Amino acid sequence: MTHITAAEISAAKNNDLNAVTRVIEETESLVVGRARSYATRSDGTDWGMVDDLAQAGRMAVWSSIAKFEGESPAQFMAYIDRALHSAMGDMRRETKQPGVSSSTAKDFELALSLAGGDPYEAARIGCTEEMGPRKMTRDRANSALVAWLGTLSLDHVVGVDESGEAVSLADVVAEQVSVPVDLLDACDYESARSLAIRSQVHRTLGALGVRQCHVLKADHGIAPVRDYGMNSTDAELAEDMGATSKQVREARSKGRKRFRELYQAGARAW
Repeated sequence: MTHITAAEISAAKNNDLNAVTRVIEETESLVVGRARSYATRSDGTDWGMVDDLAQAGRMAVWSSIAKFEGESPAQFMAYIDRALHSAMGDMRRETKQPGVSSSTAKDFELALSLAGGDPYEAARIGCTEEMGPRKMTRDRANSALVAWLGTLSLDHVVGVDESGEAVSLADVVAEQVSVPVDLLDACDYESARSLAIRSQVHRTLGALGVRQCHVLKADHGIAPVRDYGMNSTDAELAEDMGATSKQVREARSKGRKRFRELYQAGARAW
């Protein structure tokens, strides 16, 4: 419910300062509430992001006043709410998934919802027909996954050397890509990160049972197993493995759960 009147909205559209101030005051609680919602994920609320989102929301309110073409206060508040969702959604995607386009970020969010919030499963689902017309290529889904997982500062301390001196992520990256620390850039970091992820994936798969490992490799086309993830059925995979379709499904379900646990445990340094 809003206490702003149609006359005040009309005056605000004509740049009446008092009316504009009333609109901003009336929408402030909505702006802050939406900012908190967009800054909250399963691991808690990012209070630093709340302020940034709220500021983006206030700018959206300001720019939306002149664009509103309805008549009633209820229509106006609904219009403002849509503008807040758009502005804050875009800002969160840009902040949480730097380096990928807005459309890729939005498609990955759809995949995340289909995957129940599991980003690794979302990267797989993103390449399947479950996405409908928003189906992603494997490269685009993987780029979105890396962006979603985020990157750490190169100054992040990951351990100590033999003399007890702190070893930063920059030191590790520099050694892996053979570039002096002071010349490192984002591309060097992503190169080292990709190597680490690839190595961790194979180590984690090797820790699974034989059947679980084979099914997960088949789902993602990881050598030496051919790709069964796009145009094949569980029956085909089961026949090639000498198993039943039920055993394939069970191996996939248990394998994904165990892979996620082991992978996340091993990837915490990154």
